[in-house]
Amino acid sequence: MKHFVLLLTTLFLTYYASVEMAAVHAIKNNAQKNDQSPSAFSTPIHISGDKTFTNHTNAALKLLKNKAPSDYTMVITYIGKIQQHTFSGMAAYETPPAYKVGAITANASVTWYASTIVHDAYHSKLYHDYLYTYKEAVPDEAWTGMEAEMKCLEAQIQALIQIKAPKAEIDYARSLRGTNWWDLNGDGIYDAEDEKLRDW
Repeated sequence: MKHFVLLLTTLFLTYYASVEMAAVHAIKNNAQKNDQSPSAFSTPIHISGDKTFTNHTNAALKLLKNKAPSDYTMVITYIGKIQQHTFSGMAAYETPPAYKVGAITANASVTWYASTIVHDAYHSKLYHDYLYTYKEAVPDEAWTGMEAEMKCLEAQIQALIQIKAPKAEIDYARSLRGTNWWDLNGDGIYDAEDEKLRDW
């Protein structure tokens, strides 16, 4: 019986040691990968797209984290996924909330792309603030439309200033104040028809 217990103890310790060694190797391997890539960046947001899209998205998020940390905190709070898409828009109602990014936006300068992430995160914030406050279906006007767009635009402008974006980008964003650039068919409302017409 003593030999059996000793055998079980030896087997358990051997197994435990092998698991512990595997964990140590994994940590060392990850450390080596990080050492080989000093610019590596980790974010809780799931990024879905090709390598170029993923790299540019990480660069935009890293810029926000370093230059506009409060905006970055909002972004990781209200966006769970950034996804390569045919056009740009915020799906705040999805689980997790997803920022879908079209090619023109995804291929813009890193400063402009970063500012659009803040813009759309603010849409999601408006959506979820209403949901948490009223515990009911969120009406479109709570997070889309003219009033909501102006709030999101202001958040975007402040982000551009924080990250020291080129003056031309800040001036362009400011020029959008009071305009309904998203109403592409000119019917006064933002809906699926406008989304079909988007090229950004």
